[in-house]
This record gives sequence, structure tokens and C-alpha cells, in this order.
Amino acid sequence: MSSKDHKPLPTQFEGPDDSPGFLLWRVSNSWQREQRHALQSLGLTHTQFVVLAVASWFQEKESLTQARLSQLTGSDTMTISQVVRALEKQGYIQRAPHPEDTRSKVILVSEAGQTLAARAVKVVEAKDKAFFGPLDDHGASLITLFQKLLSSA
Repeated sequence: MSSKDHKPLPTQFEGPDDSPGFLLWRVSNSWQREQRHALQSLGLTHTQFVVLAVASWFQEKESLTQARLSQLTGSDTMTISQVVRALEKQGYIQRAPHPEDTRSKVILVSEAGQTLAARAVKVVEAKDKAFFGPLDDHGASLITLFQKLLSSA
């Protein structure tokens, strides 16, 4: 058997670049690296940005709890708890008593948090535009595909 006929792993793919999971992992790592670098100047991690942006977006629509933030962001509750605590320490988020559930706290974005979120979303969207630019007119298709994957998860 020649080395051409032998695969080092029992895979259905010719190589890593034929695996959608591996490609998604590489693209995701590259995108995260770009976002981390872009948000550094604002003193935010990407997870902090996501929590701040989602909280800003939803706080007018519902009484936002940590559990709900976890659902909306797709992050585990421990991560959300740590991020909320860090953002609270920095004065970007406040926790207030929940109007209906005495065991829960409502997450509120402070004025400083809203200002930072507004600055950060511009930075993130500019980075997204540059990163996804090579897709040209296929960007909308990518979003539809991502939404389909998330709805079936």
C-alpha cells in the first residue's frame, strides 16, 4: 500500500480542509482573534461586549436576568455570572430587584455601559465588515445558514 492510499485517521474526508467542522473552528478562531484585538482598545473582552450589547438591546423589552442573558447569548450561566460581576465592578451594569421574582435580580445597563456598548458595536461591526468582506454578496446566505444551524441545535 502506498502512502497516498493510507489515511492516518479513519475519516470520511480527504483532509482537514474538507471537514466543515474543522473549517468552522478555524474561521471562528480567526474571527475571534480579530474581535479580541479590536475590542482591546475599549478594555472589553468579546464576551463582555456580547453581554453588554445583548443587555442593552433587551433591557427595554423585558426584565433581563442572568439566566435570560445566558439563553440569549448562548453562554453558560457561570460565564455570564462572572462577566456580569466584572461589568458591574466597572460600573457598566447594575443589578436591581426583580419586579416579580424576589429571588432574581434584573440586569440594567448604566449610562456609561450604554455609551461603551454604542462605541463597541461600531468597532465590532466595522471588524465584521472587513472580515466577512471577501464573501461579497454571499454574506446574507451565510447568516441564513448560521440561523438554520442554530435553530436546529
